[in-house]
Amino acid sequence: MDTLLYQILGIIKNVKEDEEKLQIILDFLEDNISVDESDYSAVDELPDKYKSIVNEIAQCIDMGMICYLNLETDEIDSIPQGIFNEIDMLDEPEDIKQELIDIYGSDDIKFLDWENPIEFEPLPPFESFRIMENYVQTLPDDEKTRPKLINALRNRKPFANFGRIINNSDLRNEWFKFKQQWLDNLVAGQLLVELDKLKENNNDI
Repeated sequence: MDTLLYQILGIIKNVKEDEEKLQIILDFLEDNISVDESDYSAVDELPDKYKSIVNEIAQCIDMGMICYLNLETDEIDSIPQGIFNEIDMLDEPEDIKQELIDIYGSDDIKFLDWENPIEFEPLPPFESFRIMENYVQTLPDDEKTRPKLINALRNRKPFANFGRIINNSDLRNEWFKFKQQWLDNLVAGQLLVELDKLKENNNDI
């Protein structure tokens, strides 16, 4: 089973920068595999020591940060994705660190000194859109804001319009709680895969 999982994840990783291909994969899964995501919590499957870490990482990526986790020390480091995109990661580590210091204005950059840190990236637009869609689906039909949100998602500037409607409604806190739980589960799912890979590698030694 693990081999199949890694093959699937490998395909996804290879096309992670191609939004169109990722959407094709998502559409296929939603059309052919019935899963009630509301009944599944990846966070619950994690060892207790990682649960607070997951929440911190989820908040970082929600703010547009690339986040790194050192599994040896459980330390977290992060950097804005916009700044990171200006760096050539093929350079030598010391050159990369100096570039980041020059651009970021801080010398407190730890992840480059870590061996094999786990990287968590901000969500691509299609995934953020999916969270909004799923939230709307949880709302009862008689919720007065529901049709406004549906309309926002179907028209231009869905993110801006969805946010404006939510922020001016009684659903604001509920929405943020829903999104945070969703992000926590995404981060926890990625972490579970990495922990399984680490366990498998150790067993092979």
